[in-house]
This record gives sequence, C-alpha cells and structure tokens, in this order.
Amino acid sequence: MTAPLNIHPELQSIGAHRLPTNRWALAALQRFLSAVNSLHRRKFASGFTRVAIPGSDGYPVPAWIIRPGTAKSSVPALIYYHGGAFVMKPAPQHFENVLRYAREAECAVVFVEYRLAPKHPFPAGFNDCHAALQWTLANAESLGVDRERIAVGGDSAGGGLAAGVAQRALQEDGIALRGQLLIYPAVDLECKRPSISAYANVPPFRNASALSIAATYLGHPVSQGVPRYASPIHGDLSRLAPAYVEIAEFDLLHDQGNAYAQALTDQGVAVELNEIQRGVHGFDLLAAGSSVAKEAMQRRIQFLRRIFS
Repeated sequence: MTAPLNIHPELQSIGAHRLPTNRWALAALQRFLSAVNSLHRRKFASGFTRVAIPGSDGYPVPAWIIRPGTAKSSVPALIYYHGGAFVMKPAPQHFENVLRYAREAECAVVFVEYRLAPKHPFPAGFNDCHAALQWTLANAESLGVDRERIAVGGDSAGGGLAAGVAQRALQEDGIALRGQLLIYPAVDLECKRPSISAYANVPPFRNASALSIAATYLGHPVSQGVPRYASPIHGDLSRLAPAYVEIAEFDLLHDQGNAYAQALTDQGVAVELNEIQRGVHGFDLLAAGSSVAKEAMQRRIQFLRRIFS
C-alpha cells in the first residue's frame, strides 16, 4: 500500500474534483465563473479598468488594467495570464492576487482573458496573450507604463503561456523583457515526467489526464506534433529574461516546472526556484489565507520588485 502524502496541514482541506471535459459542462462552468467574478470585483470599486485589446486576427481580447496605488506617471507593468487548464476562466482569487502584485510591487497589471479551448484551440489563446504584450508596449505612454520595465507572468496553464510569450517576444519581436513570473507552469505538453502520473489524484485533481488536457488545448493528440511555443521547454531558452519559477512538491506539474528551471539555468538565464514543500497545485487560489500561500505571495512580490527596480 502506498503511504499517504504528507500534504501541508493548512492545505489538507482542499477538495479533489474532475476537470469538466465536454463543451456543455465547460460552458456552464464559464457562465458561473463569469457571474462570480463580476460580483467579486465589485468590492474593488475603481481598481479595475476593462479594455478590449485588438487581437492578431481581429478578435477583441478582453483584459483588465489594474494600477498601483501610487501617483507615479510611469510604472512598470506585468502582463498576466491566468491558469485553468487552458479551458477555464479565471477564479475570483486570481483577481485578488493580481491586485496585490499591482499594489505591493508598484506596477500596472494587464490581466488577460485569452480565448479558451476546446472552442478556440492553439494558437488562438496564445496569440491573444502575445497581442496583449504588443499592445501594452505600443500604448505604454497612454497607459503610464515604462516600456523598458515589462514582465510577463502566469500560473499553471497561464505560466506556460507566459513562458511561450517570453520566447516569442525575444525571438520574433526583439523584445527584452525584465522578467518572467512562472507559477507552477505547464511548460511540457508531452507529459512524460513522473509527477504527471504520481500526483494525478492529489487535490485539487481527481483522475487528471494531462495528456487529455494538452490534446484539448492543441485541438489534436500530442502524438501528432506540438507547435512552436505551445510547449516552452522544447523551445530556444537562450538569452531569456530572468525567471521566478515556483513549483509545489505534490503537484503533477512539479517535474516539468523543475526541469524548465534547470533548462533555463543551463542556458545562462538567472532563475529563482521556489519549491513549495508539501504544497499542491493551486494552493494559493484554494487556500489563500494559509501561511504557505502568504509566504509564496511574498516571494513573488519580492521578485517583481527586484526586476523592476
């Protein structure tokens, strides 16, 4: 018999759920999250400004601009992509987290609601994320943003998107970012590393199939090929911006996040690796009041402050 995992006591109340797989269930979940998020944002009053960013194919990408509480005319900016297995809208805690990044790292945040699979498989959502970075740079003056101090970030699926955008920005656009905030990132769609199966039933997951998630995102099985930037660990990692990589010990994405941090280091990229001992996927969203989440948030904010200084 396999011994139970020693999950942190403050995270043991996190429940396990199956990820919806059919379009009807996903559509219902999206409507629910949209309603909950709308109610949740009301407490922030004027803290969030809604914008529509022109996408590469004409699609207006919904995004939120969050400004720091300072009166500075030119502030750094973090372009942030939320998690959700490439198929789900942001959770209410995502908005709480990005508000903290804005206020405590004294930066503007562009929070992107990119298109989601399965209705919009790769590269639709990825192109939306890239367009948001380009738009921020093009409109830096009107946004009160310092175009020389721009970073990308994201959690889980969003962390993978951020890593891919960082590569594309450098390799296609010549954009030198200040940093990458990669929180338990999904960076390897081949899903062959041991933690993928070892922790497939660790909360918040129940019978999670990372390969099925990857196939939904791509619109075809991984065996048919993975396009450039979709699986960042297989890309060109040289000359990329400094990265903060956070991984949780009992997360199915643990091994690929750890491997990505090592691969970046091997290419001479400055990396701060933060392994959350006894942590699980999404701990900061599902147990935001825990000491584990609070300490992780402080490490992320310190990284942002450092790269923006």
